[in-house]
Amino acid sequence: MPKITIRPEGFSFDIDEYTNILERAIQNKLNLPHGCKNGVCGACKCKVISGEIRIDDYNKSILSDKEKEQGYMLLCKAYPCSDIELFIPHILSNYPIKIVPTKILSILKVNNIAIIKTRIPPNQKFEFFAGQYVDVILSGKNRSYSIANAYTECGEIEIHVKYHEGGIFSEFVWDKLKVGDILRFKGPLGNFKLCKSDNPVIFVCTGTGIAPIKSILEEYSKNKSNKKMYLYWGNRILEDFYLFDLLATWKKELGLSIQLCLSQESKTGFNTGYVTDAIKSDFNDLSNFEIYACGNMKMIENVYELSTKQLRLDKERFYSDAFVPSVD
Repeated sequence: MPKITIRPEGFSFDIDEYTNILERAIQNKLNLPHGCKNGVCGACKCKVISGEIRIDDYNKSILSDKEKEQGYMLLCKAYPCSDIELFIPHILSNYPIKIVPTKILSILKVNNIAIIKTRIPPNQKFEFFAGQYVDVILSGKNRSYSIANAYTECGEIEIHVKYHEGGIFSEFVWDKLKVGDILRFKGPLGNFKLCKSDNPVIFVCTGTGIAPIKSILEEYSKNKSNKKMYLYWGNRILEDFYLFDLLATWKKELGLSIQLCLSQESKTGFNTGYVTDAIKSDFNDLSNFEIYACGNMKMIENVYELSTKQLRLDKERFYSDAFVPSVD
């Protein structure tokens, strides 16, 4: 049976030839970098030091042929053909993945978004990095939702759920879920988190992609610095925006520069068009910036193309968390 070894930490685990590396790592409670798990976001891209792998179909705009020739691959699409050594620094500083019960404290519905606040039992501890997500386990199926708050000692976990007709979890939230009910969360998952640097930051999101950014900003507010930060939040119509009060607070307390974009209607005080239009209008050089993009995959691809190919952003400073619809 092949063995996967992670450098430089030296962590290793066995794997069969029919399980992708990311799936097996998670089974071993090892939180390797990842996002969509479907080969479209690029969050799990890493370099193979030695060994042979086979790769399933993936988004070619995320992993170029040149990068593939240089030894890079996507963990969620990679299967071992021999023992493998991978270079993935700093992974063991993450918190352990576990399944915890959590009690519903409140459900606030704002148009088609449900803001759900929960709390885990006081005898359990669930630590996470701001920006990570959890899987909600319901009827044997998992649905992924970003944690929308910073870590608290009292064990609160907030998620934002958008209603989708036919969606297993969203319809459950709208029709059945009530205060006092118990859900099960698996996590923390993902590696979408703010890096420690002095670089100015641009947050870009669509829809409920604001949730992990809210978590990051809440954590950042505890230890304010002089980091300059910008937020570009895009939606189709005005009703899709659901955190107006918080936006004003962030602008006042954190000095956050905020641009709200509407793609399907025009309103005074809002940019008309996509987030990429607003970014392109505001910047001509992002070589000293970091970008954190969260939301639908098409937006993330467009922001990546614009920032790295036209605005000189270093590819290593582009971080993303793609929201990919569930298929089962």
